[in-house]
Amino acid sequence: MHTRRRSSATTTSVVVMDDGDLEVDEHEYEDRLEPLHLIRRSHVVLRAGTLMLGSGTSGLRVREVMGAVARTVGLEHLHAQVTFTNIVLTVGRRGIFRTQVAETSPSVNADRISMLQNFAHDLPARATVAEVEERLDAIERTPRRYPAWLLVILVALACASIAVLSNGGVREVAAVLPASALAYGIHRTLTRVQLNHLTVVLTSAAIASGAYVGFAAILTAMLGSPSPRFAAGFICASIFLIPGFPLVTAGLDLTRIDLDVGVPRLTYAAMVVLSIAIGVWLVAVLAGVSPDAVAPIAGHPVLVWTARIAASFFAVFGWATMFNVPIRTALASGVVSVLGNVPRLIMLDHGVKAHVATFIACVLFGLLCALAARWFSMTKIIMTVPTLLVSIPGSSGLRALIYFDRANVTSAMEWGVSTILVVIAMIAGLSGARMLTDPEWAFTRQDPPLPDPSRVPTRSQL
Repeated sequence: MHTRRRSSATTTSVVVMDDGDLEVDEHEYEDRLEPLHLIRRSHVVLRAGTLMLGSGTSGLRVREVMGAVARTVGLEHLHAQVTFTNIVLTVGRRGIFRTQVAETSPSVNADRISMLQNFAHDLPARATVAEVEERLDAIERTPRRYPAWLLVILVALACASIAVLSNGGVREVAAVLPASALAYGIHRTLTRVQLNHLTVVLTSAAIASGAYVGFAAILTAMLGSPSPRFAAGFICASIFLIPGFPLVTAGLDLTRIDLDVGVPRLTYAAMVVLSIAIGVWLVAVLAGVSPDAVAPIAGHPVLVWTARIAASFFAVFGWATMFNVPIRTALASGVVSVLGNVPRLIMLDHGVKAHVATFIACVLFGLLCALAARWFSMTKIIMTVPTLLVSIPGSSGLRALIYFDRANVTSAMEWGVSTILVVIAMIAGLSGARMLTDPEWAFTRQDPPLPDPSRVPTRSQL
């Protein structure tokens, strides 16, 4: 007969054998040897990093938030290997080390990025694990800022604004609005049921393009003749699918030679862009979309520039809300977009190469976002990404696809190279602005010469 007794003073279980010997429960004895103080601290540090990584920001900011939490809970050593979807964390305290691994899915939540960075900045010198967990719980429970019906409207407005900037007319705007709204609504539904992400992107791109063709055909039937600017709005209906955050943060990570997170993130962005291209290309071939460049909009300069300025603002404002950027920051991003995009459009009107004009504009975007972040205590990265997307080379990419389909390799290569150069110019311009305004990007050393001696970045540096 075996009798099990549990001591009230310890957690060790003891089994009394028939011969009177005592046998200690090895599992519970091993549990007592676990460094529970280190486990709890390691878990909260990893949780903060996972929330940050899952919100879509760069690897540098993920490590900074984890470092801030580690110092607050009293960890002496921390090393984090951050990739696009994984964190391998090793922490140490009192000569004991522990390694944990966490995985997250790629997504974008700009508001959470801002909250987590402010949380890291405001952490006290010392806090208990329970106190830090409570603050992380509050951040994780925070709902998204905008209802779905409002996002559908704002995203459609952003896509229509890009149609204006692509030399589309009233008819193109009228066709893009319902097409992009329909496609975005379907995209949200398919994402919610967790269908394969690339399948969702490809399907949404095809639906957006097909719906644009359908609505444009209705307008043609009503007005009696096709629009000569039809091609200008074709790619714009699906432009909301562009992976802005992964593309920009991948460029920033690669700028700092942070290859573990930069290369996978860039690969993911390239796969999404390829899925968009396939969906759009299928409809373009069936609809017979012309690859010829659309002539600039004719009209009184005041009216033309009023439309361009309004389009620059609403394109960025709509994207910012789609990324869940706080309204105040979204408005500031729209203003920065106007200030940076107008010079780009002027340069393009005067024959400056697209990649040169884009580089200069993106440097302006980066500098203006840094100033706005410093003056108004905003988070820089969630301002910068939406502003850059106003210069996305969607039209040139579409022309490259159509020319390839028509076996016009020379023209396809010309437009394809132009598209790649513009994307490189976007990242290079932003990276240059970051190096000019943030020592952590200008230096690769672990202790860059920050104005603030604290290792936790100020809100203006975020």
